[in-house]
Amino acid sequence: MTDLARRYHVGITSVLRRCALAFSCALPVAAQADAWDEFVDRCLDPYEHLAFEIVTGLEPQPIDQMHEARRVYGPTDDGYLLVLDAAPSLGERACAVEFAGKEESQAAHDWMVEQLASGRYAPGEDGWLISQDWIEPRLMVRTETGAARTYYAVVETDLES
Repeated sequence: MTDLARRYHVGITSVLRRCALAFSCALPVAAQADAWDEFVDRCLDPYEHLAFEIVTGLEPQPIDQMHEARRVYGPTDDGYLLVLDAAPSLGERACAVEFAGKEESQAAHDWMVEQLASGRYAPGEDGWLISQDWIEPRLMVRTETGAARTYYAVVETDLES
């Protein structure tokens, strides 16, 4: 597949996923997606386009379960939670998808390898990838997959290029 075809495929796939999120297309997104796909659609792609995270179709958790600036939505049919933080310690806002269980994603691995190879992101401290000059403010992305939890997060920092 050529680079142009790959970019076209990725772009069309992203548009179709957003359609499912925004308009509740025939098949629920959760039935088609893994935690990484949910993260890309609801957190990473919007942040990379300087937009708000997507909570469409998710129920907010009761306010008494919230902690300070954090808001939790979901779970999806597959058990994923969307966690928003309006005052993260590392930046201005954060969005994460959590899953209680181990869910390894080849797509997440491939994305990280591609981002590092292209120079869009570079290794940061404590396992974070940090965006380079292509976006401001900079973003930090982290993936964690353990036996008990899968966690993908993006933070909009207050760092400038």
